[in-house]
Amino acid sequence: MQATTKPTALVTGGSRGIGAATSRELAARGYRVAVNYFSDRRAADRVVKDIEADGGEAFAVQADVHDPGQAAELLQRAAADGRLDVLVCNAGARFTPTPVQTLAWDDFKAKVTDELASVYTLTQRALTIMGAQGHGRIVYVSSAVADGPPAPGMAAHGTAKSALNTFARFVAYEAGPLGINVNVVAPGFVRTERSAQMPEHFKRRLVEHTPLGRVAEPEDVARSIAMLVGEEAGFITGAIVTVDGGHGVARP
Repeated sequence: MQATTKPTALVTGGSRGIGAATSRELAARGYRVAVNYFSDRRAADRVVKDIEADGGEAFAVQADVHDPGQAAELLQRAAADGRLDVLVCNAGARFTPTPVQTLAWDDFKAKVTDELASVYTLTQRALTIMGAQGHGRIVYVSSAVADGPPAPGMAAHGTAKSALNTFARFVAYEAGPLGINVNVVAPGFVRTERSAQMPEHFKRRLVEHTPLGRVAEPEDVARSIAMLVGEEAGFITGAIVTVDGGHGVARP
């Protein structure tokens, strides 16, 4: 891989949904983007090709971010020239909505543990690299569900994202003196491949209770992430930015 003068960004889960939109957005803003994927190489390659077709720089990097060894290797490959300017932790832990009454402890524990595992080693390694540089940006993708249950069956997901939010605040406190800003983006419902199967009546109800009159697209979240890693947000750290079109404000 040739050295580049462009700043480097790593986006985990960067091959689809919010991650893909973020990879494209950061590339359009002048970053060389490492597009992380777990199993779908074709999807990652499509994102890279889209970026290159628009004149940007990107490359696909396979890794399971929940595995400490693979996460460490991912950071090393993304920062091949020893430079990492932005880390976007978007790859979370999947879950099946299940009421607490029937939710097995092992499933609950796995969701919470995997959520933190997906960011922990990456954060440690990024702090080392960015700290040596004297600057850097870390953004965690959480969820508005951390603020309260939107529907039954979301206890594991909401608890995991709440833990992620708390972790981010502690990281922000320790990373500030190193010149590193750490923030969280917390989307509400986002129209992605994964959410496409949600019933239409559910989507309509969301729109009715959203002041801005629509559900979010991946690009809405991507632009919020890009804002937080930009110079305009240079004095913002430890913040949780909710991206839900005002839906949380309108909750009864």
